[in-house]
Amino acid sequence: MFQTLNKTLLTISLLLSSSLASASLITNGSFEELIFADNSSSKGSVHKTDLQNFENKNSAWDVFYTLPGWITTAGNGIELQKNVVTNSADGQQHVELDSHPSGSSNAVMTQTLDSLIIGAQYLLEFSYKPRTNEVNDNGINVFWYEATTDFNLNMNADFAVDGRSTQTPNWTVQSIFLTAQSDTMDLSFGAFGKQNSLGGLLDNISLVQISDGPVAEIPEPSVFVLSLLGFAALVRRQQNIKSKYNAALLITNK
Repeated sequence: MFQTLNKTLLTISLLLSSSLASASLITNGSFEELIFADNSSSKGSVHKTDLQNFENKNSAWDVFYTLPGWITTAGNGIELQKNVVTNSADGQQHVELDSHPSGSSNAVMTQTLDSLIIGAQYLLEFSYKPRTNEVNDNGINVFWYEATTDFNLNMNADFAVDGRSTQTPNWTVQSIFLTAQSDTMDLSFGAFGKQNSLGGLLDNISLVQISDGPVAEIPEPSVFVLSLLGFAALVRRQQNIKSKYNAALLITNK
């Protein structure tokens, strides 16, 4: 009985563990994809660099309206960098959202995620590094909202990170738990702070599902286990009573 119960609990544990090890739902989270699904490319607005030519360059940067998986929803565009300010956290490229030219340079990039489970919880992680040592100069906001809602700069951010290069000289991983309010959600990253074309750096974005949505109420695992133990004890008690009864019959018949 107890061996069967232990095997059942082990199976449940393994199933839960495997469900947590989901692949990231983000497209081009490390900005290594340089060609779109339809084999088209994109040209930078500053140096007129063809996006796919980044692969052949040792060092490069330019500002793009779109990257595979990402689109600009506010500001000048997405500044893609390769070995300019720093090495990337993952792969060869990363992005900066306080992009050229300076002035109104704080940009927002967005990716739409569909086939989500309403009510399910997701873990968002990304690598962040401040470029400058100035206060209020390297901020990155995270926005999570239903795809039917148009982005606007007055939205409240779901998460924000800011820092200075002397205090945070290396890439750091930022984490936030998000819940899907719809089966299609938009995820946006936006620069905030001084608009001087020098801001926070972003790389290695991932989003994984870590829990299912709401389900019908079921007994708590502890209650379920106690019920099984109680049933086992009842069976054992009945067996003991039967054994004593049989022993009494033997004595009576002698």
